[in-house]
Amino acid sequence: MTVKSRLAEIVGKNRVSGDPDELDAFSLDHSYVGKKAPALIVRPENPQEVQDIVKLANAMNLSLVPVSSGAPRFRGDSVPSVDGAVIVDLSQMNKIMWINRRNRVALVEPGVTFGELQAELDKHGLRAMFPLAPKSSKSVIGAYMEREPFTVPRYAWDLGDPVAGAEFVLGDGNTMRTGGAAGPAATLEAQRATGGAQKLPMSPISMDFRRIAQGSSGSFGVCNWISLRCELLPEHEQVFFGEADSPAPLMEAARRFLSLRLADDLYVVNRLTFASLLKTEPDKIEALKEKLPPYILVASVAGFGDLAKDQFNYKVADLKDAAKKLKLPLSSRIGGVTGAAYLSQVVRKCSAEPYWKLRPQGDCRELFFLAPPNKAAGYVEQALALAEKGGFNPDDVGVYLQMAVHGAVCHCGLDYFVSPEKAEALKPLFMETSKALFENGAYFSRPYGPWSGLVYPRYETFVKYANKLKAVFDPKGVMNPGKLCFKEN
Repeated sequence: MTVKSRLAEIVGKNRVSGDPDELDAFSLDHSYVGKKAPALIVRPENPQEVQDIVKLANAMNLSLVPVSSGAPRFRGDSVPSVDGAVIVDLSQMNKIMWINRRNRVALVEPGVTFGELQAELDKHGLRAMFPLAPKSSKSVIGAYMEREPFTVPRYAWDLGDPVAGAEFVLGDGNTMRTGGAAGPAATLEAQRATGGAQKLPMSPISMDFRRIAQGSSGSFGVCNWISLRCELLPEHEQVFFGEADSPAPLMEAARRFLSLRLADDLYVVNRLTFASLLKTEPDKIEALKEKLPPYILVASVAGFGDLAKDQFNYKVADLKDAAKKLKLPLSSRIGGVTGAAYLSQVVRKCSAEPYWKLRPQGDCRELFFLAPPNKAAGYVEQALALAEKGGFNPDDVGVYLQMAVHGAVCHCGLDYFVSPEKAEALKPLFMETSKALFENGAYFSRPYGPWSGLVYPRYETFVKYANKLKAVFDPKGVMNPGKLCFKEN
């Protein structure tokens, strides 16, 4: 029997596709990973089908590439590295399995998007931790398993947050649960009957496989669901803006506001990113950009709970007092954009179409890394100087600086907005800048695509033991071979 017929036995004929147009859509993305089309696409609808697919892959030596988010894609992690790969499209597994307000936790399958989850959480007075204006097709699990930063750093205790527990089908076909979901009771329902809420990240045996799986691009297994910590939905909320000619003073203000736990959404962007988040057409983006300062601090203040209004009022007063001491004026309007408008369009919202990173010129290449907050501004300046030296207009580079882990680290995102026709010509500068930043201490914690060749040769011990773990959990190398530091099977 053919691979297609064997897969059809598991999921049904209508959920296995070899359509050339569908295959081509998975063959490349907005990254510098080389084009390679998969052989088939299979769309499971439940964990049992996922497990059966992985077991079949082991029996037939297939390569599986798990994908949960829809297009557009930017990292190259869902583009196959080997011939004959099968895309495991998890978008049909789209159940919100459980929401518990008392414990502020939700369980979701990989096909659930941020918009779908927040619509349900609204009914329970809860909110999810959003990345910055995710695409409408962005999977919640896809974002959290790849450690995407979210915009409310006061709740970012760990780079793995807000994932509490998860269920994986490992590369060998076995199923593993992590965190509180691992036990002691055998089923989730039995755990809940005794008060369990699948909220604790540590399992009964004090091992957290989630940390191995996160950031692995599906190299160890397929995630069936996660439990994620949520927070209360604000009853009163307002957005304030600060401005500066460079990101450094705004990062210092953000660090101070975070240490005082006064702000919820808290990050720094440049005017191009700010305008792209709000306007959908290139000419309107340019028009708004001309009205804005070079860099903008976005800080939202929220009040919730029994004394929501009182909490909101004292936070606003304290935020303004802290800003005054830093000699940083705060305003509820910037460039003609009100805080209320920004709140309604960006905060806890998915991007309208087209996705905001494709709005300025039709394509975008992402360069991102981690850095100490006090060095983030220097890395931005270094990258922009290299862009200008290399003939790329630095005004076409979007900047997003997001603190995490209570200010211990900063996600530095540089978006090179470019036309599709000129994207390939940007590659030498993109790689030169990546190398220069890496040599200067930037930490590429998610070394996708060509970054793997830059990062992993420096970390031989890590590569050695990562491959040993790969051999334990995925002994036949069926899970997304060729990604990160893992060789093709």
